[in-house]
Amino acid sequence: MNRIDIRNLTNTFLIAVPGLRDPNFARTVVLICDHSKDGAFGLVVNRLLLSSFVPLSSSFDIKECFIDIPVYYGGPVRPEQGYVLYSSGRDYHPSIRIHDELVLTTAKEVLTDITLGRGPEKFLIVLGFAGWAPGQLERELMEDSWLVAPSDNRIIFDVPVNERWTAAAALIGVDLKRVICRQGSV
Repeated sequence: MNRIDIRNLTNTFLIAVPGLRDPNFARTVVLICDHSKDGAFGLVVNRLLLSSFVPLSSSFDIKECFIDIPVYYGGPVRPEQGYVLYSSGRDYHPSIRIHDELVLTTAKEVLTDITLGRGPEKFLIVLGFAGWAPGQLERELMEDSWLVAPSDNRIIFDVPVNERWTAAAALIGVDLKRVICRQGSV
């Protein structure tokens, strides 16, 4: 079993405990994309924001959109900021590699490629992000607001969105229907 270092949770899932009452994060799975002494940055990967990207395409100066794709809610911070989380392949600039097979970018070029049907095979388009100040995430973990599991691309890209919360918890052997919460109030 892999050990988790709470000082660096990059490439892990935060899974909201059933008692978490913050409406921004209730029943969510957050992929931690970056975590250091300066804070943490993550994306919610199991909450749809819009069922179609088409109404947003003109906002990104995309003239043609050949495929209709959902848009995910990434978190409450900077909801106008767009991200594309994708399985590796072609590199877009700027981007950060979360692990060997998972990349995050803000490059508009990837959106153009996706809408033309020539982008990465697996991807999520996300608006907004989740952010934590230095020490804030560690405090929330001590308050039992989150479960931590290793990330899994299969859950991000292949598991139906409404099953990702329970599937992520199952990675660490937790049945969320059986969890009794002491806190979880974030």
